[in-house]
Amino acid sequence: MYMFLPFLTAFIGLILVWFEKRLAGVTVLAITVAILAVWFRFHATSHLNISL
Repeated sequence: MYMFLPFLTAFIGLILVWFEKRLAGVTVLAITVAILAVWFRFHATSHLNISL
């Protein structure tokens, strides 16, 4: 399920922060956290049978 997306967005966010684009970097890293939260919710409910 597109597990490269969190790594890609985290990498882009870190590059942005490295080049001192802090607001853009924080925004991209927030998107990374959102992707991970959605992925965890999907994985927990469908594969692990945990009701969230």
